[in-house]
Amino acid sequence: MIQKQKVVVDFSSPNIAKEMHVGHLRSTIIGESICRVLEFMGHDVARTNHVGDWGTQFGMLIAYMREAYPDYETNFPDVRDLDTYYKAARARFDSDPAFKKLSQETVVRLQAYDETCIKAWKLICNVSREYFKIIYKRLDITVEEFGESFYNSFIPPMIEELTAKGLIQEDATKTKKGVKK
Repeated sequence: MIQKQKVVVDFSSPNIAKEMHVGHLRSTIIGESICRVLEFMGHDVARTNHVGDWGTQFGMLIAYMREAYPDYETNFPDVRDLDTYYKAARARFDSDPAFKKLSQETVVRLQAYDETCIKAWKLICNVSREYFKIIYKRLDITVEEFGESFYNSFIPPMIEELTAKGLIQEDATKTKKGVKK
């Protein structure tokens, strides 16, 4: 007889600012298959989906939204076609150094819980989540989502703990701006 264990299976982990692609579907189906086998064997399975919801792409999308829709706070634009919206924001990010800097500053404000950025971020995330739900329902997939943002509040105490234990060392090959010497 097999001893019951707690098993964590990580699923597709899509970037919430863009559409899922075939790679996400493949890993989702594999993850679901593994979960079903483990559950059949009697194990306690945690079905986790770590989504990309906190990085540069959101600074880029929010900055683009502000530019393209100055009244977006009161009249939220239709961004159901996130792929097209993302590609337009990405083109600006790649071609315009001022927009790139603005996007990077915007993600810093988002991660500092700026109210305006959080509101736009939630709206964008919800568009993707609704799309993901349709796909997961059609495939009969059950997952529990944990975005990168979920871990944000855990980072400062972890850094403090690791520092106190002497386990953190600054990389001497980096300058203060993170560029190699």
